[in-house]
Amino acid sequence: MRTFKELGLKPELSLVLEELGYTEPTPIQDEAIPALLAGHDVIGQAQTGTGKTAAFGLPLLQYLDPTSQETQAIVLTPTRELCIQVTQALRAYAEHVEDVEIVAVFGGAPIATQQSRLRKGAHVVVATVGRMMDLISRRSLVLTSVRFVVLDEADEMLDLGFIEDVEKILRMCPSGRQTALFSATIPAPIARLAEAHMYDPVTISITPKQLTVDAIEQAYVEVEPRNKTERLIDVLRAEEPEQAIIFCRTKIGAARLDRELRDKGFRNKALHGDMSQGQRDGVMIQFKERGMPLLVATDVAARGLDIEHVTHVINYDLPNNTEIYVHRIGRTGRVGRTGRAITFVTPKQRDEIGVIEREAKTVIGEWEAPEDRIEHAPRPRRRDHSAEDSKPRRRGGREKLPVADSDAPAEDEGAPSDDDASDAPAAGGNGHVKLFVNRGARSGIGEDELRWALTEGAVIPEDEIGEIRVLERFSFVELTGEHAKLALERLDGTKLEGKQIRVEYAKG
Repeated sequence: MRTFKELGLKPELSLVLEELGYTEPTPIQDEAIPALLAGHDVIGQAQTGTGKTAAFGLPLLQYLDPTSQETQAIVLTPTRELCIQVTQALRAYAEHVEDVEIVAVFGGAPIATQQSRLRKGAHVVVATVGRMMDLISRRSLVLTSVRFVVLDEADEMLDLGFIEDVEKILRMCPSGRQTALFSATIPAPIARLAEAHMYDPVTISITPKQLTVDAIEQAYVEVEPRNKTERLIDVLRAEEPEQAIIFCRTKIGAARLDRELRDKGFRNKALHGDMSQGQRDGVMIQFKERGMPLLVATDVAARGLDIEHVTHVINYDLPNNTEIYVHRIGRTGRVGRTGRAITFVTPKQRDEIGVIEREAKTVIGEWEAPEDRIEHAPRPRRRDHSAEDSKPRRRGGREKLPVADSDAPAEDEGAPSDDDASDAPAAGGNGHVKLFVNRGARSGIGEDELRWALTEGAVIPEDEIGEIRVLERFSFVELTGEHAKLALERLDGTKLEGKQIRVEYAKG
């Protein structure tokens, strides 16, 4: 693996990476940065958290001309949160690049303020698709001088129904531009977009890390919000961790919890974004050298923190998604050891534990104090998942179907249940297996839509599809056993006609 200094970056960019503590590039950075610096279009298939912002951001900054006030680069993102995150990262990387203006524009904020910032000059515009279209229509943003275009998390844009607008934006940019497209998956519509709007792209595919938590004992603690700190203290005193990272969602929350724990006599320090780089470095060194047992941290501050002897990870605040959960708790259970991960949930959040169990294919039982645990205890009991099934779930690494905005699921009135069926999958005609789909005519889904999902989304040959029966609130599909399994793997949790779908074996 090369170092950043060997990738051809300008000294001012290499300097900021050194200050940020970046030493070796991630695989996507190692391959994408040289390709982009060489002027190639790039398709990067990589998951969130692989370092793709630096992979496109550093070459983008290298080629800017600060003497020109025109907009030279745009980064399109699917969500406001990602827009803000990318903007913050680019501004950090541009710390030593003089006179570069990076402006974020997104929905939910006053458009007049964003127009004012654009009038002052923006070399780089990071935008959500809808807000960029709005600003273009108001003639507040002109793309005629754009030389660098990035589509970040393109499959998410597809999921949200933005691809047509993305294509309109691409058509407004000069034909000689350089384009980088990053996506966790490359479904057919994304591949077609790349073929139509990119020139001889270099394709880079980074194999995602498995969502594996096999070496980690996991538990949850249900507690009212006002009692969380008190309950955390109970857990810490019972568990007596050698070293633990306690994750908070916000830097304010981390600072407050850090004070509260120290007031109770614990030895801990905080790690969050309001601290200077020197302060953060000092805390991380002390923690790595086992100078203190407890670290109270935010996700952003703890990024890249790789310590082998952490015995516990405690999610004081529930993470936003399963990927963050797995990334957090993966900081324990290293070097063949068994780690402990304990997650605090409020009664309103309890169903989220079920979502994590499903997506990470794991079991999270209720927490018990160590003295109450029985060695070789049976598998922790699973809770009823009926409530979680109605919640949208993100499926990393799955091919996703093109959709519009989703809405609430249809009721399951009349749907088959475990109470009136055996565990065996129901048999269809001609040796087929019958699948249950939790959507029907009421959701705007008919036989044509289901057939399209099976052939295009699950890549099942047309002649292998048996009877499709669409009812008001759900549907049944018959497939051979092998293709039924494929349909389950590829379609469950995706969207069809803007609706989240569940696919499971019909019980018979």
